[in-house]
Amino acid sequence: MARTKAFDTTVVLHRAMKTFGSRGYEGTTLPDLLQELGIARQSLYDTYGTKRDLFILAVKHYMDHKKEDLLAVLEQPGATIPLIEQLFQKMIDVLVDPELAQECFIIASALEYAPHDHELNVYLQDNNAQIEAGFYRLLKRAVEQEEIQSDLNLTAMSQYLVHERTGLIFTTKLGADRAKLQAIIEISLSVLNTKRQR
Repeated sequence: MARTKAFDTTVVLHRAMKTFGSRGYEGTTLPDLLQELGIARQSLYDTYGTKRDLFILAVKHYMDHKKEDLLAVLEQPGATIPLIEQLFQKMIDVLVDPELAQECFIIASALEYAPHDHELNVYLQDNNAQIEAGFYRLLKRAVEQEEIQSDLNLTAMSQYLVHERTGLIFTTKLGADRAKLQAIIEISLSVLNTKRQR
């Protein structure tokens, strides 16, 4: 009979997110992982494979869940601009939380490592493309509902919103507090507050 694992694989993934998020991929050693994850070396190899395999799995686990949550919000009915504001506000709430921020920082680690890993690079590009498409659909609805100007470049605007989400992560890693992050998103989202002239 197969032996039952003595640890929760989801809990281990969350610990891996924090470890890679705080130290980066290159800065995380195998002893670091074993200590932070609380599992034996052989258990890590048997369950996740190499350090690189665990990193990719942790990145995908985190980003897939965040993408699903984001797209679910973007599909909600009603006014569109408040939905975008809500998404960015939730992101700030995560980034100013010491525990949640460490998990979120795995995105920064992934972006730093992506040029050296084709699979990760392709995954990140696909993830961004899906989020951009979600923003595009919402912005198109905003035009139809006359919340924003019809002459805006919706493709460029969608790319801009994805860029701003990523920028907030790196700004937080550099020490930005809630007030600074709040000021940044207010300026960033001000481009959407120009209502169509009737």
